[in-house]
Amino acid sequence: MGTRAANNRSSVFQSTDGRWYGFVTMGTKPDGSSDRRKRSGRTQAEVTHKVRALERVRDEAAKIPAGRSPRLSDWLEDWLTASALRVRPNSLYGYTTDVRAHIIPTIGKHRLADLEPEHVEYLYTVLLAKGLNVGTVHHVRRTLNKALNDAVRRRRIPRNPVTLAHTPRYDAPEFDPLTVSEARTLMAAADNEPNGVAFMLAISLGLRRGEVLGLSWADVDLELGRVRVRQQLERRRYRHGCDDPTRCDDRPSKCPQRRDGGLVLAELKTRQSKRTLPMPQPMIEALRRQRQSQRKARIYAGSEWQESGLVFTTVTGRPIDPSDHSVHWVRFLERAGVRPARLHDARHTAATLLLVQGVDQRVVMDMLGWTSPTMTARYQHVVPGLVEEANRRMGELLWGAVEGSR
Repeated sequence: MGTRAANNRSSVFQSTDGRWYGFVTMGTKPDGSSDRRKRSGRTQAEVTHKVRALERVRDEAAKIPAGRSPRLSDWLEDWLTASALRVRPNSLYGYTTDVRAHIIPTIGKHRLADLEPEHVEYLYTVLLAKGLNVGTVHHVRRTLNKALNDAVRRRRIPRNPVTLAHTPRYDAPEFDPLTVSEARTLMAAADNEPNGVAFMLAISLGLRRGEVLGLSWADVDLELGRVRVRQQLERRRYRHGCDDPTRCDDRPSKCPQRRDGGLVLAELKTRQSKRTLPMPQPMIEALRRQRQSQRKARIYAGSEWQESGLVFTTVTGRPIDPSDHSVHWVRFLERAGVRPARLHDARHTAATLLLVQGVDQRVVMDMLGWTSPTMTARYQHVVPGLVEEANRRMGELLWGAVEGSR
């Protein structure tokens, strides 16, 4: 029969033909017979490794609670309820849309424990066939992956099938930052634009839309030339406040007792997003003019003025709706004679200009509030001069100054 080696309740032995074999008892098959599986290899170490892998699968499965596994739809609804305790309202809204509009209608009837990678791939196929773009499908994937990772952590399933499924290829859209000439044109035009200083902050310091609109005068030090970024303005969707939403309007925003919605000042998402930035002198002067302009607006508005403490407000002191601010940006570009661009491209412009000037990538990360160094890599294709500059510096480092070098 050959040589046997004990291996933690499993068998590993060498046969007369020189090969090694291993057997692991995984449990019981549906017909009551023993579920015993075999692995083979050329060496004892190879087979032992395979046997231990099977044992880990068996042991993990043994930790799953007894009883019938819930349907995926039930697990996802429970997961949404639990997520409400730890995620931001807008994130929860995105999860809810993915779960109820896409995942549950397509594969929600499967038992959680029976979910396979093929079922996840079927979900992607159906969503793409419905006309959803690949970016949306990837958003759905991230939501399902988070939910099933929690199922693994809570011992409801042994492994996450999303990680084993093939995902549709997705190339993130390339951004097209403003040129230096376009940026200068907009900075000059912003001086004569109501709340145009908000656009100047986005272009020069790379602040996000919500960060700009959530900026308060208490966080601006015009003497030291510093601005502290610690909060953002966001619009949250309303929730029903009535006892029986079925007797109310379908839309929570129409509920007479609606709650938790509207414009809200919220904390930033990450610790890295909280930062204090120095300002160029022209930016400081622009903010001084913004303060004077706001004081005049307060006098003109009289009793209609609602003090918010924000740097950028409507003519009556209220916060500016982020969507209105984006529309203002589009019209501002038209009046300035600059090609169409997204408001977020102003932030990309700030990052690009910093990199063009040779600012260290770590410094750029801190200024922009990025959490991952991979973000700077996305800018290399729009700043070809960076590679040339790197080569020039390497040449100077190794050979010293070369005659005729720039």
